Parts: sequence; structure tokens; C-alpha cells
Amino acid sequence: MASSFPARRLFLALAWCVLFTAPVAGQFDSSYVETFVSKTRVNGGLRYRDNSATFLVGDRQTLKLSNQGLAVRLGGRYKWLGYTFSIPVSDLGTDSSLGKARSLGLNLQLYRDKFYLDANGRRTTGFEQERVGRPTVFRDDIRFYNFLIFGFRVLNSKHFSLGSSFRQRSRQLKSTGSLLLAGAVSRQLLQADSLRIPFRSEGEIDVDRFAQTKVGAGLGYAHTFVWGPGFFVTPLVVVGPELRLINYDPRFQDREIERTRVSVRVRGRLAFGYNGRHNYAAITAAYLPSIDNTDNFDVHVDESRIELAVGHRFNVPD
Repeated sequence: MASSFPARRLFLALAWCVLFTAPVAGQFDSSYVETFVSKTRVNGGLRYRDNSATFLVGDRQTLKLSNQGLAVRLGGRYKWLGYTFSIPVSDLGTDSSLGKARSLGLNLQLYRDKFYLDANGRRTTGFEQERVGRPTVFRDDIRFYNFLIFGFRVLNSKHFSLGSSFRQRSRQLKSTGSLLLAGAVSRQLLQADSLRIPFRSEGEIDVDRFAQTKVGAGLGYAHTFVWGPGFFVTPLVVVGPELRLINYDPRFQDREIERTRVSVRVRGRLAFGYNGRHNYAAITAAYLPSIDNTDNFDVHVDESRIELAVGHRFNVPD
């Protein structure tokens, strides 16, 4: 395990340099990006998320845990203060019919001309458990903790705005794109009273804790296509190496630590909608897949998020 520390420090230093070593002060070219003096606005919408974790050996899936959630979001901004309230919605078919899941999360986002930083954490309790040849059951003892910090450094920051597409903080006036330097650090922890997972050498084992830490960096590209009075679409893709550290606790035994691995990761985001001077409506989506192969088993952790935002800006001249 000691050999992983130099590699971990290298990835952390790389991610830090990618995001924060260059000056962050900047100003948009007003012929490409329109900014607003008044920051006052109100917005509302919906957010849907789908989390799943699948444990398997080879191509044989033996255990899948899944959780979905839908929430109504109300928010706004006044001068320097931004706020958002999320209200879970349980009667539109997203909750499990077998039991009630609970989720609590915190998300902080910082958009600037030259970079974007996102920090979020979420605790989810209650998952549907699917096994091949067995009925699906609801497990209220399963707890999943997910912590993630990631960011993008925008290289063409004078002509391209990420905040315009993904948070409607400004308006992209002309079609253009930018290379992105990316960095990410994440921690995922799964706990249960007892969870039987597949094992290459022993068939299955019982564990009560599974954890993985990931540190990555990458190169990406985003492009906003603009047409008409304010319609836009922005795809974003990032590819790069990721360092993974995985450990788990077999019941009544000492912790097992898998050897450190490095693999290539692909991340995707998409935003599209209408961004006018006074009103805006946009849909943003993020797909964060993770396929982790270890010596004893494989685990796929997928997270998908789709958000609808509708808002109005105040004190904007015609």
C-alpha cells in the first residue's frame, strides 16, 4: 500500500496545477459573451438522479443496487447571495414501490470566466437489491456516501462561457468552443449490515463495507452551438487517467486492500435550451460511469443526473 502514496500525490499535484496555477481573473469578449450587471433572478425546475452499483465476476452479474430520486428545485440570486431549495417528489414513479429511500446532499458550484469548480456530497439510505434468479427486495440497511470535487480550466475563456450553458449566468452570443483541463477527486463508501458480493476465488463473500477513492486528471473539449434568438446546445467530453484505491471489510475479518490501479476514464455532459436576456429555460444532463476491475471482483458505479431549469432575470434593460 505504501507504493500508492507517491502516485496519489502526483495525481493531486497534477489536478491542482491543471485548475488553479494560471490566473483566474479575466473578462469576456462582449461580442461573444453577454454578461449582466444585475445578478437578481429567480428560477425553478426539476432534478432527476439515478445511482446504481453492480457487482459482478466477468460477464456474470450477481448483485445490483439501484436508487432513483426526483426533486422540485426553487432558487434564485440577489446581489452576492444565491440560494436553492430542493423538495423531494415521491409520487411520480421514481421511488421504489418496495420501500422508502432517504437522501441528503449538499452541492457547491463556483463558475468563473477561466474555471469551474464543483464540490458535492450525498448520503443515500435504502436501495433495491436485484439478484439473478431471485425476487427484487428493498434493503433499508444499505447506506451509500458519495463525495466528489472536480473542476475545469477553460483555455478559451475570453470567447467561451461554461456558466452560460450550464447555469445561465451569462449569454453565449456566437458559436465557439474551448479545450478544457480537468481534475477530480472522489470518495465512495458503501455500508450495510451484511452484503453478499461475488468473489472470483470463493464464489461469494459477506462484507459490511466497501470503499473506493479516485484521483484523476484529463483533457476535454466543450462547444456551444448558438442559433436563432437564444437557442443553444453544448456537449462536453473529458478523457484522462484515473488512479483508483479500493478496500473492503469482510464480515468478522480484517480489512482487505486491493492493489492500486490506473485506468482511462470518459465523462460526458450536455446542456441545451433557450437563454434569452430576460428569460431562460434549459436542460442539463451528466453521465458519470465508473467500471472498476479488481483482482477479486468487478464493480460498476453509474451516476446520471438530468435537470430542468426555468428562470427570469430582473433589472435587465431591453
